[in-house]
Amino acid sequence: MTDATRLDLYQLTSLLVHWDQQKTQTTAWMSFFSRALPRDHANRTVRKYIVWAGLKRGLEWLKSMKFDESHLETLQRHPILGPALSARPGLIEALRNWRFHGEVWAPKEGELIWANPALDLSGQPWAMNGVQPAVQTPYFQIKSDIFTLKLIETPLLSIINHQSMIASKAANLVDLAHQKPIYEFGTRRTNIDAAVDAAYAAYLGGCAGTSNVEANHRYQIPMVGTMDHFAIQAWESPDMHRGQTEFAFFKAFYEVFPKSASLLVDTYDTFGEHTGIVNAVKATNGQLTGIRIDSKVNVETLEKARKLLDDLGAPHAKILVSGGLDESNLSELSHSHVDAFGIGERLVTSEDSPIGVGAVGKLSKVGDRFTMKLSRGSAKATLPGPVQVFRQDGIDVVALQDEQIEGEPLLNLYLDTEKGIDLSDQLNIETSRQYCHDRRQLYQGKTQSVRLSNRLLEVVSELAKRDE
Repeated sequence: MTDATRLDLYQLTSLLVHWDQQKTQTTAWMSFFSRALPRDHANRTVRKYIVWAGLKRGLEWLKSMKFDESHLETLQRHPILGPALSARPGLIEALRNWRFHGEVWAPKEGELIWANPALDLSGQPWAMNGVQPAVQTPYFQIKSDIFTLKLIETPLLSIINHQSMIASKAANLVDLAHQKPIYEFGTRRTNIDAAVDAAYAAYLGGCAGTSNVEANHRYQIPMVGTMDHFAIQAWESPDMHRGQTEFAFFKAFYEVFPKSASLLVDTYDTFGEHTGIVNAVKATNGQLTGIRIDSKVNVETLEKARKLLDDLGAPHAKILVSGGLDESNLSELSHSHVDAFGIGERLVTSEDSPIGVGAVGKLSKVGDRFTMKLSRGSAKATLPGPVQVFRQDGIDVVALQDEQIEGEPLLNLYLDTEKGIDLSDQLNIETSRQYCHDRRQLYQGKTQSVRLSNRLLEVVSELAKRDE
């Protein structure tokens, strides 16, 4: 089970007010979505689309969340929340017994998602009385009670923002690598738990593998790695030249891995007379699989490395590069003498747009009443719902859930606790990754304009003029 306390305090403080007014069992719909494509620090759009990642992780989380006794005790010790909870033993018991229940709708994992300010079906911008919603395909659309929706909002947003950010970054990098593989090497540049999710998302977005051992164990993602500078330096001896100890380590490594020896050549001098590439080739009798260069990675270095390997009789040896790679140099390097890339910190932190994908969660229906956040004058209005999204050629039409419109419906029912529907065990990273690849190929160089159906626009218009 997973601790249900991975949420913001205000979810619990406001829950008490709903509890007192007996509103926590009211049925509602909640939508999780982004208002726009990711932007950089200069507010420039830096992604062509968002790659939806987080479906499998989100469903796993929903099914496993619970409050255990130690966490309930922690809540009761809080100076503000604690006394209020202690005065409501029925609420403490409700938290103790709570498990997720409801319906979960979502696109297939790996789906490409676009978002833009509201447009009508003809493609004309729409706004009324200072209300201008964004329109998009939701990541999750969930039906449950107010009690449950308050408890799941924060953890789901954490999952969506992190994994979709990494998957979208990975897809962007893969497009620039011109079919040369990218491996995710960022485990040591992020939180120890987030690293596994990052490996999953990067692989979904098109990376060829990961250095993360746990990601291989948990999700069977291909695991790759060469060697570290630590290993080479640890072989040093006071009575030997560093070139000699590097050679000795390379030789010992090759004897353990004779069919897969990829050697790190920049610990001392990549192009030294008795270090680096020269040692790598000699220590393996020219049978090395490849080399990794982790510093001074540029076209000139790669040309020089390729020529030296060829001249030493190792034309088959592959060149993998790592160290500070991103969109700024990837495209140029991909046209040079490189065979694969290892990208770490700038992938798992999405350095150019590191604040997730701007995902938020908002109510779209409470009981039998449509609702939307108006936020007049801010362009932060949301949509009522629930909705269905129909993908057409060049257009995504966001409609009310019961509408029948031409196009491919994107939202699918993955979990319904009342009807016993649970498709989470059918989700497979390889299937999702292939789906994402196929969608990226299908929409290469294209974009989708997201528009409102006429019926949904009527509902939005009615809500926008209400209380005037």
